[in-house]
Amino acid sequence: MADHRCSNGQGSPTFLETKLPFRELSLIAQADRRSNDPIYSSHRWWARRPPGVMRGLLLAAGYPANLAPSEYWRMFASEEKSLLDLRVHDLFIGGGTTLVEAARLGAVPSGTDVDPLAVEIVKHELESPDSVVLSTAAKELLGDLETDVATLFRKRTKLWTPLHYFWVRQVGCPKCGVISTLHRSLIIARNSKKSGSVIRNAELIVFCPDCLRVHLLDSLDRRQLRCCRRRDLLKGNFAAQKFTCENCGTQSTHRQLSTGTAPVQLLAVEETAEGEYRRIRQATKSDRDLSTSAREYLHDNADRLKIPATDLEKVRTDSRPLSFGISKHSELFTPRQLAVFGRAFKWIQQSDYSGSVRRALTLAVSNALTTNNALCGYAVDYGRLAPLFSVRSYSLPAVAVELNPFHPNAGRGTLRRSLEKVIRSSSVSPRRYVWSCESSAPVAKVINFARRPVPTDGVICASAAELPGTDRSGETDLCLFDPPYFDYIAYSELSEFYRSWLDQPTLGGVPLLPDRRAPVSSFSSLLSECLASALVRLRLGKLLAFTFHSNSRLAWDAIGSALDTAGLLVTALWPLKNDSHMGHHSKAGNCEWDVAVVCRRAADCVHAHFEQNIFDWVKQVSPLKICKADQSSMKLAIEMSMSRFGRVATSD
Repeated sequence: MADHRCSNGQGSPTFLETKLPFRELSLIAQADRRSNDPIYSSHRWWARRPPGVMRGLLLAAGYPANLAPSEYWRMFASEEKSLLDLRVHDLFIGGGTTLVEAARLGAVPSGTDVDPLAVEIVKHELESPDSVVLSTAAKELLGDLETDVATLFRKRTKLWTPLHYFWVRQVGCPKCGVISTLHRSLIIARNSKKSGSVIRNAELIVFCPDCLRVHLLDSLDRRQLRCCRRRDLLKGNFAAQKFTCENCGTQSTHRQLSTGTAPVQLLAVEETAEGEYRRIRQATKSDRDLSTSAREYLHDNADRLKIPATDLEKVRTDSRPLSFGISKHSELFTPRQLAVFGRAFKWIQQSDYSGSVRRALTLAVSNALTTNNALCGYAVDYGRLAPLFSVRSYSLPAVAVELNPFHPNAGRGTLRRSLEKVIRSSSVSPRRYVWSCESSAPVAKVINFARRPVPTDGVICASAAELPGTDRSGETDLCLFDPPYFDYIAYSELSEFYRSWLDQPTLGGVPLLPDRRAPVSSFSSLLSECLASALVRLRLGKLLAFTFHSNSRLAWDAIGSALDTAGLLVTALWPLKNDSHMGHHSKAGNCEWDVAVVCRRAADCVHAHFEQNIFDWVKQVSPLKICKADQSSMKLAIEMSMSRFGRVATSD
């Protein structure tokens, strides 16, 4: 097709500034939750932007205002490189959605992030290795681990295979010194009959916190356990983040108990067998001996293992997991887990495979850490392990669950499944949703994103505020990014869990986070430095756009101040649905919509009046709903933009 992209000159409004179909893109974002694009599953990242939304923003920014909507949607659903050789820069690459979608459209991607984990993820997404070679390497890695360390999990009969190991913590009351088993309730698992739950060999599996005996009960209606004494099944000594001593009544916090490093006892083992319901049985001495074997293995094979030896960062916005008494990265894992992953990372480091293959294997093993650590819990009604970060930030379960990472066909986050996931991420033909102009609705389509070499030398671990070298000045056609949130979790603290195992565990710069003593000025100051760096890269007459949300006025005040310092005016605002059901953003009352903020240099604009309002947006996105938190965020975005709104200063 003919090249209808925006010219290099100034004075040309873009499709992004005039006609962005935000309702349709939001409906696509909602539909895409039911599709699977394997490239974004190679490793966990937080708050990835919806790929359809970022694809839509990129296309709209690259074409002029007179582009026909039908042509826009044709390119959106097409395999062609509609933004061939356009240079796109992302200041905060995170999970890489912007750069992956840019590369799929034929653009040349570049970006920065202070987090080395983010950089490794994005480099893999942009240059994932051949799946056949990766499959061979994964098979060799798994074979080495099966031979070397799988025996630490394999006290088994001919029929039954261990799947989960249940551990309880023994804590001492700071006042009276009595040792107790920490527990929220006595229930280990139950046959809830809920959709997606497993069926097991007993209706209700409970334990006695005094003698640690496991009981199989035949009725879900049971309310009490009679063992060492009569106890209510639903009551425990830990509730509302407080432990209550049953001897003296003293209440204590995790910090006072150092719960995270308290002694643990193996309580029970869940097993599977072909043709049989799952069963949970009492842990035996033979089971407990395996943990002792793991400690001996760690001691005898120290030179064959790569294990984190550093302490957790002391300065944090969230005191966890330090408040649990955990100060070292190694304390987040059991001895068996240290043995397995220490051997896996060492094997990868010493292998002769190419850098892209070693990176892919590293990400696969790293991703398995989420389900193989001492902070994993158990969904009692579903029979599934609850991974770390499935709930907000770090949390400490009363009953910890250790997965057998070598289980052949069950288990959430086994090594085999993690390796298969990263192999699938090399797929170039995902199922995605596109817009049908005929039916006026999203429709599923398999798009063959033909692979082509994508240079990754422009993806670097550094602060976005770092000024580019002279060879990169004025080289960028579009800056599109999603800055860190003003008032939410510091992702650098979450990624530290994974980074501690990498060759580069430390951040490559200062993350963009507000200082609690002066949140607006601190956030605004660093963001303005990042914007200034972006403008050095950005060619004259080109756009800078980002997505953001917050129902805090302070956050939008910080955004406005940063735009003023950088000399930018807002030329468009659009509401866009984001990933509202993704982990940290699933809590009721959280924002489920972003506001796309489109900017130009003030010298390229004339001040104008912003004509839309929140009520227009609420009507225009129907049948989608905008909750009160999102309405507040959008209202604040509009108020921030009122005095900073401009139109492109056309040449005539």
